[in-house]
Amino acid sequence: MKKLSLMIALGSFVFLSIAKPAINATTFETYSKQMQAMTAQYIQEKKFDVAGKAIAKWIETYEALADKEKAAHRATYAAAMYQQACSYAQTNEMFKALKSLKEAVRNGYSNKNEALNDPNLAPLKSYSEFNKIIDSIKG
Repeated sequence: MKKLSLMIALGSFVFLSIAKPAINATTFETYSKQMQAMTAQYIQEKKFDVAGKAIAKWIETYEALADKEKAAHRATYAAAMYQQACSYAQTNEMFKALKSLKEAVRNGYSNKNEALNDPNLAPLKSYSEFNKIIDSIKG
């Protein structure tokens, strides 16, 4: 029960804090580390709808950065898009999942082995576009 109460409190705090964060490079880095850990946990716990909402806020915050700061955080954006692809694939939104995965690769995601073996992306393997995206990964 304590764990559930703690998770509810933490979830409330996180969603309140992600609604309108002050956006600059330093706060974005801290925010991204927290969001990456939180969304990875939601995905691990198979809470894909909640993960998707959190990832959407994370991406929204990235998009609010100045162009120079966006360039400096492309790898973070790629990680968010990869997690979004996992979330979409698990909620049966295949077109969105493929689009997010493609965006992740376009922005520097380069772990071909992880993408091929990630069970969260397994539903995409039957699509030819998935193989095209995987083949386009450099590295």
